[in-house]
Amino acid sequence: MRLLARFIDYLIIVVLIAGAWVPANVWMYSTLKSGDDRGVPVVLGLFAWTLLVALFFEPLTMAMGGTIGKAVCGLRVVRVETGDKLGFGRALGRWLAYLGIGMVPVLGLISVLSCIWNEPFRQCMHDKAANTAVVKRRWQ
Repeated sequence: MRLLARFIDYLIIVVLIAGAWVPANVWMYSTLKSGDDRGVPVVLGLFAWTLLVALFFEPLTMAMGGTIGKAVCGLRVVRVETGDKLGFGRALGRWLAYLGIGMVPVLGLISVLSCIWNEPFRQCMHDKAANTAVVKRRWQ
């Protein structure tokens, strides 16, 4: 379910980025005449991606207990000690740990797979770093 949730999240991000990046490229290429400015749309696209991811993962995890993908899949992120939603600092730390671990190719793969064998909470490495767990959402 976590993999499906991540797929849904990235699908949403790709659609949002494409919705912003394509018109920006059309505008840039129609207004810029110099060949030296071709890198501007790429830089703007990377900036937009970074901003969107920063505004998507961490704030939703803090506010809703998870991203849209996790909500669709019936999952939520909680503090291991209490089972409560994450505060700003813990949600940000979890997201930064995810990014940092993902920068190391083999470690990123091991982190994603570690929730298969990690007991008792089936935590990935970024969950361990932030002392969080992903659990099934109880609907009340």
